[in-house]
Amino acid sequence: MPMDRSRYAKNWNEIALKVKSDAGWKCQECGRPCRMTNETLFAFITRMEDEDWPELDWVNHTAASTICEHPTRFVLTVAHLNQDPSDNAPCNLRALCAPCHLRHDAPYRAANSQAKRERAGQLTLLGGAIDVNS
Repeated sequence: MPMDRSRYAKNWNEIALKVKSDAGWKCQECGRPCRMTNETLFAFITRMEDEDWPELDWVNHTAASTICEHPTRFVLTVAHLNQDPSDNAPCNLRALCAPCHLRHDAPYRAANSQAKRERAGQLTLLGGAIDVNS
């Protein structure tokens, strides 16, 4: 889902860059190394030769192909843990790779989708909304 930039602080890019830098350009959930801003795939692959990430098999020379075939897996994003883009408190921000960010947001996206369908007139089978906190 694309960002609605109007809901974010004017200095969001600087805030996000600081969170990512403080995390060492690694996902704070799974530890996956991620590409730095404006880092080319070649530079990233070269930097990863020193990293110990089980998904990257340097011995069998499949690491570079893994990175090139799935570059979005190595994109570092910043998640608002409470889903409020206006809350930029450090304890609410976490650097997550794209897959971990999607997993974190999944219950909220499901609840929002259900709420949208209900507003459009869709009846619910179980008679209740999804509770994203359960």
